[in-house]
Amino acid sequence: MKRIAFASVALASVFLAGCGGTPDCGDMDTLEVLDQAIETEVEKYAPRTLRGTSEEFVGILDTYEISNIRMLDYDKDADSYRCDARITYVYHSRKRSVDFTYRVDTDQTDGKVLIEYQSKMLDPILGYALGF
Repeated sequence: MKRIAFASVALASVFLAGCGGTPDCGDMDTLEVLDQAIETEVEKYAPRTLRGTSEEFVGILDTYEISNIRMLDYDKDADSYRCDARITYVYHSRKRSVDFTYRVDTDQTDGKVLIEYQSKMLDPILGYALGF
């Protein structure tokens, strides 16, 4: 089965009225949207875990951190950032990390922060717990 390389997440948590544009890669608004995306995905797959209980799987949300954040590119015309970071978490006493890229944009109609991220951000979590 072929996996989709990117998943788009648009969460309505951040409005940028009067803020002067798209937040950068490590901005608190950007990280808040990434946190919401991770939480949504972990909770979505928790009932399907093959290793441990759903509650143990959701426990990942207490251990993960996003680090090594850096900007790879900035498109001035689109006011868009391409970024790289690492997610690290502990599940069943095993620490795992994966690097991933993401893009940060602003919805021009309502000012919401939009994040497009690689689905591989969650592959180590989902692959281990779901057995793929």
